[in-house]
Formats: sequence, structure tokens, C-alpha cells
Amino acid sequence: MVTVASGIPRHRGETAITLGNRYAAFHVARLDPGRAVLVPEAPFGHIFLARGSVVFEGTADGQATLSAGDAVRTTSTGGHRITAVTPSEVLIWEMHASTN
Repeated sequence: MVTVASGIPRHRGETAITLGNRYAAFHVARLDPGRAVLVPEAPFGHIFLARGSVVFEGTADGQATLSAGDAVRTTSTGGHRITAVTPSEVLIWEMHASTN
């Protein structure tokens, strides 16, 4: 997984793009079948599957299979494992503040 854009201080100097929001980061992963990544721990997250098919672990039912175009929102969680079934591209937003 690569952090492409971030305003989070711990990513300073490590990303291609700096965001003007110190509470958000955008990650991308290309996964071959059987490879996995962990969703960063954060109060809010958004996972979008741009290509392929993956197993998303950590749902209320244990796990779910996602296909291209599917999305998952997370709250007060992290560490969910995403494992590719077919060659896949996963986009992940990590957010540490709300708009309230």
C-alpha cells in the first residue's frame, strides 16, 4: 500500500501530494491474488475497489466479498484485512476528524 496524498503530520515528506487537511490521507494498493493489506486505524474510513475482487475481513458477518465498484465505509475501526481474489486495485481514505 502506498500513501499517495496526505496532510497527516506523520506522512510529511513521504507522499507525492500534500493535502491541506491534517486529518486525512489517501492510500492506494495494487494486489495480486492472495496478497493482502490492512486498513489503517482511524475514526473514519472509506474503501473503494476500483478493479478486481477481494475479501474484506472484519464485517459484522465476519467477511464480505467485494467486486469492482463496491465501497465500504468504516467508523472507529481499522486493521481490517483486504485480500485479493483476482488482480485488484484498492483505494483507501483514512480520516481522523468529522465535519461536526
